[in-house]
Amino acid sequence: MPSSIKFKVISSLHKCFYDDSIDNFESISQISLFKNETASFQALYFDTKPDNALNFAKVCIEGELKNYISVRQVVCVPSAYPVCPHDHDENYLRTAPGLYPDLITELDYNNRVTLISGNLRALWFDIKLKNDIKGGSYPTKISLKLDDGFVLGEADLNVRIIDAELPDYNTYHSEWFYTDCLSQYYDVEVFSEEHFSIIENFLITAKENGINSTLIPVFTPALDTYVGGERLTTQLVKITQDNGVYSFDFSLVERYISLCQKCGMTYFEIPHFYTQWGAKAAPKFMATVNGEYKKIFGWETDSTSAEYVAFLDAFIPQLLNCLTNIGVIDSTVFHVSDEPEPKQFDHYNIVSQNLLKHLDGYTIIDAVGNVDVYTRGIVKKPAVILNAVDDFLKAGAKDDMIAYYCCQPMKTYSNRFMAMPSARTRIIGVQLYKFGINGFMHWGYNYYNTRFSYNAINPYLDTTGAYFAPSGDTFLVYPGPHGNPQDSIRLKLMRDAFYDLRALKYLESLTSKEYVLSLIQEGLDYDLNFSKYPTDAEYLFNLRNKVNEAIAKHK
Repeated sequence: MPSSIKFKVISSLHKCFYDDSIDNFESISQISLFKNETASFQALYFDTKPDNALNFAKVCIEGELKNYISVRQVVCVPSAYPVCPHDHDENYLRTAPGLYPDLITELDYNNRVTLISGNLRALWFDIKLKNDIKGGSYPTKISLKLDDGFVLGEADLNVRIIDAELPDYNTYHSEWFYTDCLSQYYDVEVFSEEHFSIIENFLITAKENGINSTLIPVFTPALDTYVGGERLTTQLVKITQDNGVYSFDFSLVERYISLCQKCGMTYFEIPHFYTQWGAKAAPKFMATVNGEYKKIFGWETDSTSAEYVAFLDAFIPQLLNCLTNIGVIDSTVFHVSDEPEPKQFDHYNIVSQNLLKHLDGYTIIDAVGNVDVYTRGIVKKPAVILNAVDDFLKAGAKDDMIAYYCCQPMKTYSNRFMAMPSARTRIIGVQLYKFGINGFMHWGYNYYNTRFSYNAINPYLDTTGAYFAPSGDTFLVYPGPHGNPQDSIRLKLMRDAFYDLRALKYLESLTSKEYVLSLIQEGLDYDLNFSKYPTDAEYLFNLRNKVNEAIAKHK
C-alpha cells in the first residue's frame, strides 16, 4: 500500500511550525563535521491522510554511525509576545502570538512518534562522535517505519567526518546562570545535595553547548530585582560579624567552583558588587551577627556608604585569597554594575574606585552601550551591545571588548528570539570572527522569573517572563523532569555559532585571515558586518561546508 507520509531531511537552520508546508523546505544530502564536534540536522514528516486517526511509527537510523546519532522531537511552545509589534524589522518568521518551534524533547519509548494528520512535525538529530572514529564518508539512512517494518518514509544522508579536531580557543562565552530559579522550580532547598545535583546537570548541558563561563553566587546576584525587593537568597559565602569584626567561610564557594571545574567551566564570574542600572545600592548580603542570622546589606544600603565600603575592604581581599588558593584567580571575571547609563557614569566611576583598591589588574567586565564609558577610561573591558559595536571598534576597543545582546536590539541585528530565523541567531559566530571580538555574554541561561523577579513563572507556559521580553530572551534551557534541563533550538544555534567561530579560527591558522574572509564574502556584494549579513540558512550551511573542506585540504 502507498504511504501517506511525506518525509525529508533538512538542515538544523530551519524552524518548522505545525502549520507549515513540508514543500517549503529544501532537503539536504550531506553534512560535515569534525571528530570532536556535535552536529545537528532535522527530519520532517507530514501525514497527508484526511482522517484524524492516530498512528505511531518508529524512527530508524541505519549505517555505521547509528550508535553515534540521537533523535528527539521538536515541540512548539506558547509565545504570547514574539516581538514588539511596533519595533521590529522584516527578518522574522512570524510576529503574531502563537505556537513557536523551540523545545527539544525526548521521544516516546523505542523512538516512537505520533503521526498526526495535517500536522508538520520535526525531528532533531545530533551526531556526537567518539575519538576513535575514522574520518571519511558514512552513508546514513533515516526512516519512519511501522512495527511490521513497512517504510512510511526515508531519506539518505552522507555524513562527512573531517579527519581532524577543532581546537578549543577558549573564547569567552557567558550565559548567566541562576541557582535560585532552579531551587524555586524544583522546590528544593538552596545548596542542598539535591540542589547541587540539579546545578550539575544544568552546568554539564551548558558546557556541552559551548558555554564556558558561569556566574558563581558567592552572594545573591543583584540582577533583575525590584527596588526594595529580594530574590531568593543564594549566598555561598558564610559571613559572621562579632563585635563589628567580619569573618568569612568560603568552603561552599570552593565546593561550587570545584563542581564548575568538573563540569568543564573555564571562566568564573563573581556577581555585581552594586545594584543594576546605576549602582545606587549594595546587593543583598546575609550574615550571622552576634548569633543572629539576618540581612546586613541591600537596597537600603547606599553604595558609597562607609559601612559598605568597610565591608568590601574586609571581604574582597579574603575572596581574592580564596580564588587564588583554588587556582582560578586568573580566569575570574568581576562585575561592578550592569548596564549603567551615561547620566550614571560619574557615580559608576566613584564606586568602581572603591573596588579598584583591591581589583586593579584583575578582569572586570560590564555591559554597556555608550562609547563614552570606554573613551573616558571608566570601563576598560566593556561588554558592548551589538548596535553599539561599531562605535567601540572605531574607538579602538577591539582587543578590550566582548559583545552582548539582550531584550534589544529587535531591529537589524542578530538576536535569539524564537520568532527570528535560525540563521539570524547563528550568524553571530561569523561576525565575532570577522571583527576579532573574542567573547560574548548574555544575561539569561535559565531565568524563570518575571521582570524584576516579582514572581516565578513556568517556562513551558510562559516563554516571555510575563512579557518581560520577546520569547527566547530569558532562557536557553527548559527545566525538565528529574532535575535535568531540556534543550531549545536556540541553545543549539548558539552552540553552532561558536563551532563556526572555532572552525574559522582554525582555518585562519592553516591559511590566513584574508583567505578566510574571502570565503565569508564569497557571493556577497556588500561587506558583511553586524548590521548587514546574509539572512538565508543556505549561506551558513554552505559556508561551513566550504570551511570544513578547506581545513581538510590544508591541515
